[in-house]
Amino acid sequence: MSPLQVLVIFVAGLPAFLAEATTVFTHSAVLDTQGKFRLRWFFDEASITFEATAETRGYVALGFSPNGGMANSDIVIGWVEDGRAELEDRYAHEKSQPVLDAKQDWTLHEAQENGTHTTMRFSRKLQTCDSSDRDIQKGTTRVIWAYHPDDPDPGRGPLYHESRRGTSSLNLLDPPAPPQWDSPEDVLTFDALTDNVHVPPRDTTYWCTALRMPPMDRKHHIIKMEAIIQPGHERLVHHIVLFQCKHDGNESLSHLSSPRCGSVRRSLDCGRTRFLVAWAVGGNDLYLPEDVGLPVGDDDGNVLVLQIHYDNPNLRDDLYDSSGIRIHYTPVLRTHDGGVLQIGAEVSPTMMIPPGADRFNVYAYCSSSCLQEVHVCFVFGNACMAILATFPIHLGRSIRDRHYRNGKELKPINGNDAYDFNYQQTTYLKPYVKLLPGDALVLECGYETKGRHNMTYGGRGTWEEMCMDFLLYYPKIDLDGCGSEPNAQDLAAFFGVHNFTYTYHYDVIITGPEDHPFVNKSLFEAAHAHGWTEDEIRTFEEHNRHMPHRMVCEAKAHFQAHEQLEDPPTFEPLIEPTDNPCEEDTNSRANLLSTSQAFTVSLICIVPTVLAWI
Repeated sequence: MSPLQVLVIFVAGLPAFLAEATTVFTHSAVLDTQGKFRLRWFFDEASITFEATAETRGYVALGFSPNGGMANSDIVIGWVEDGRAELEDRYAHEKSQPVLDAKQDWTLHEAQENGTHTTMRFSRKLQTCDSSDRDIQKGTTRVIWAYHPDDPDPGRGPLYHESRRGTSSLNLLDPPAPPQWDSPEDVLTFDALTDNVHVPPRDTTYWCTALRMPPMDRKHHIIKMEAIIQPGHERLVHHIVLFQCKHDGNESLSHLSSPRCGSVRRSLDCGRTRFLVAWAVGGNDLYLPEDVGLPVGDDDGNVLVLQIHYDNPNLRDDLYDSSGIRIHYTPVLRTHDGGVLQIGAEVSPTMMIPPGADRFNVYAYCSSSCLQEVHVCFVFGNACMAILATFPIHLGRSIRDRHYRNGKELKPINGNDAYDFNYQQTTYLKPYVKLLPGDALVLECGYETKGRHNMTYGGRGTWEEMCMDFLLYYPKIDLDGCGSEPNAQDLAAFFGVHNFTYTYHYDVIITGPEDHPFVNKSLFEAAHAHGWTEDEIRTFEEHNRHMPHRMVCEAKAHFQAHEQLEDPPTFEPLIEPTDNPCEEDTNSRANLLSTSQAFTVSLICIVPTVLAWI
C-alpha cells in the first residue's frame, strides 16, 4: 500500500490551525520548551485524531514509544511538497531510520503549509491489529516527536532530525478537563508562596510555610489551582501540598517558615491540618467542575500551610526559591462543597519492597468500616501520587484504585499501567464514580526494583517510597484520610521473627526466637539479608496482601474503625471482557499472508537503515 497523499492549500502568514467547522479538539499539549511542536487531539471508543503543528517546512513526525526512546516505536511522518501532502506509517526497530510499514493504518485528513509552519491532521484506530503498530491505551503514553527543515528524500527517506526531537508523556485517552473559563469579576486570587527560602544542601527537604489568607466574613469556594514554579527550578521543586488549618490568633505568621514542618504545625496549634490541594512534577492546572468548589473561610480555617518537597541531589548550597500555588476563589458559592480524600499506605518502614523485582505490588486498604460512617458522595477526579521521594530514581510503574461493594469488585475508579513519575496529571473521571456507605477501596501500587540491591522502605527520604492517591469528590464529608498499615507482628513473622521491640529511632530489634541469626539486631538487617529470589518476592507479596492491616480513618470525629486490625477484604473478582477485535481480523487476512510478506520485503529493501538515530 502506498503512502497517503492529499492536495493542500497554502496559507500565507503566521501558523493557523486547520478549519474546525466539524472538528472539536478536546486535548492539547506543547511538546517542547520553545513551543515549536504543538499537538491537539480528540478520540472516541474506536479511533483517535491528531493535529500536529511544527515550525518547519519539512517533515513532521509523531511516534509512540515503550519507554521514550526510538527503538520499537510506532511512528507516523507527514510533509507537504509541491502542493501535495504525504503521510507514512513507519516503525523503528532500533535507533536508526524507521522503516515503512507494510500496512498503512493512518488516514490523512488535511494538511497545510505556509512560510514558517506545517500542520498535519490524521487519524487511526486505537487498536489496528498490526504487529508493527502500538495500541493506544488508557494510561500514560510515551510520545516521541521530531521535525526536519527538509522533506524526505525520495531515494533515502526521511533525513536524520538531529536535535529537533524529544519525548513527552501524555494521557491521550483521559476524559477532557472541565471547561476553562476567563476569570470573572467575582473571582479572587491568592498566591501561597515561599519567600526566597534558602534550600538546604540536602538531597531531600520538606519546607513548610504558614500563610494567612485574606480576611473572609463567610465561606468561599476555591475553583481553580495552578502551580507557580520559579523559573529554572522545574527540577528542584518536586511536589507542593497546601493544607488548611484553623488558627485563632491574629499575629504575624511570617516567622513560621522552616524545613521542620512539625514545628510549624505545633506553633500554629491547629490540632490537625486538612489537605486542600496539591501539585506534582509534570502536573497540570486543576479546574473544578462548574457545580463544585473547595470550601475555605469556614470551620476548617483560613490559615494555610504550604509544604514544598525540594529535590537537590547535587547538594547545592546556592539555591533560593519562591515557588508555590496560586488559588482562585470566589464568594459566589457553587452547588456542592467538594472535598479531597487521601487513600493509601501509611508512610512507614512497614511498607517493604524487595530488591530485584520486575514488579512488586503494595496494597493499601480503605476499609468498608471507615466508609460505613459516611454518606453518598461522587468522585469526579483524582491525582495519582504513587511517588518516589526524589529524582531521578523512578520505581513506581503502575497504580490502580480498586472499588468493591456488596462482596463484588466493580470497575476501578482509575488506573494507570504505564505510570510516569515525572508526569503526575490530575485525571478527570467521566462518568463520576458513586461511593456508597460500606464500599471498600484498595489502592494497588506496582514497583520495579531491578536496579536496587537493598530493600526499599516506605518514607519521605531519597531512597524511600510512597503509595497514595487523592480523590476529589462531592459533597464534602468528615473523612480526610483512609488507608492501612501492615500489622508489624505478621510482617516480622515472614522473616521468622516471633518477638521484637521498638527503639527511640523507630528501628525494630529482634528479641525472639533466641536462635534467630539476627537476634538483638534490626529487623531491617534481616530483611536486607533475606534471599530474595523471584519465588520469595512473589511469596512476600502474597504474604503482605493477605496479612491483617491496621486501619487508618483520619477525621475530625473519632471513627470506631480507626487503629483496629482487620483482615483484607475478600470479594468476587471483576471479570473483564475478553473479546479480542484482532482475532477476526487475523483470520480474515490469513489467506493474504504470503502476499503481505512479499510486499513488506519489497518496501523495506528500498529504505536504508544505516543511519544511527537517537
